[in-house]
Amino acid sequence: MGRISQKQIFLAACALWIVGLMWSRFAISLGMITMLIAGLWGGNLKDKWKNFISNKYYLSVTAIFFIFLVSGLWSDNVDYFLYRMRIRLPFLFLPFAVCSIRGIDRETMHKVFYIFIGVSISGVLWSLSKFLLDVNQYVDSYSKGQILPTPIQHIRFSIMMSLSVGMSMYLLLSKVKFRQKYFLLGTIIFLSIYIHILAVRSGLLTLYILYAYTLFYFLITKVNKKIVLGLLFIFIAGIFFAVNYIPTVKKKIGYTLYSIELFQKNENIRELSDSRRLGSIAAGIHLGKENLLTGIGYGDLMDETNNYLKGKYPELIDLELLPHNQYVLAFTVIGIFGLILFTLFTIIPLGFHQGYKDFFFTSSQLMMWSSFMVEHTIESQIGTALYLVIIMIAMKNMEVGKS
Repeated sequence: MGRISQKQIFLAACALWIVGLMWSRFAISLGMITMLIAGLWGGNLKDKWKNFISNKYYLSVTAIFFIFLVSGLWSDNVDYFLYRMRIRLPFLFLPFAVCSIRGIDRETMHKVFYIFIGVSISGVLWSLSKFLLDVNQYVDSYSKGQILPTPIQHIRFSIMMSLSVGMSMYLLLSKVKFRQKYFLLGTIIFLSIYIHILAVRSGLLTLYILYAYTLFYFLITKVNKKIVLGLLFIFIAGIFFAVNYIPTVKKKIGYTLYSIELFQKNENIRELSDSRRLGSIAAGIHLGKENLLTGIGYGDLMDETNNYLKGKYPELIDLELLPHNQYVLAFTVIGIFGLILFTLFTIIPLGFHQGYKDFFFTSSQLMMWSSFMVEHTIESQIGTALYLVIIMIAMKNMEVGKS
């Protein structure tokens, strides 16, 4: 029996990590620990450390941990600060681990993509099995702001589905076997339809960002313009059809407009998810402006948000709301300069081996950034795990392509 290789541990770590995103929080933690083991496996630790600290792209991901850590210096609520930093902890060690892994080939990376797609499909099948038990009831529930059952929190789940579509497109553009192309094309169509049935705005936004980037990518790579125009027509027609003929999408639009109207009147807003979202963002912007240079500190985020809501939107207090926008949240916690740094640290990795030229790297980051605009994506274990697995896979995939 041969010695276990770093590549085998890496693949096992990715599998655990990805399966955990859908089905087990314990598996997420186990996958991250296994990834650290993979990074430490074999080789000279001193050399690995030197390689890591000389790589500004991996360092920029780790730096996200430190810009929030510094805000502990002016946070009064130490317990809550430590709680939030515990969720941020994977940013500290996973970039080093992935950077230190060697010997990964294109075949291994494709296996990781297929694992991600397969796990996503398993989640969709579970969700649809629930939906088909009582279609009318679930469709009607959208008028009340409810959603189809999903294995994990529906917002992260919908983003994960869009990312799976992006991975399928990337593999379809790669040199894969003819039979695999049928599977990938079927997956793109199947998941795109499901995302519209689910009708979660974050999922729809990230999917449309992906479609728009795909058209742009085809233009700059000089794909036949007739094909691009055909895809553009399908894209526009698809949006028109979804808005007018998919019941869950229609009801979601109606519910959103109704929520905004009530929020503007400040009436009966406690039970409306959109009102919570808007109120939390308003709180974040106000608190950020009041503490422009340093922010309020990560530890005081919950307390200060509640204090603002108590005076402005008292119906929304004690709901554990955080600003429902990752950029606004960063502005609130670490101030304007911290927000600039956070934005830069999320953009810098695109320069790794000219990742901005790669379809998956760019499309996946555009989707994650667009989710930052409407969600506090990385303020939960699953959100952090999803963001890190995507950016780490993208960076390792670029590294493999240049080796």
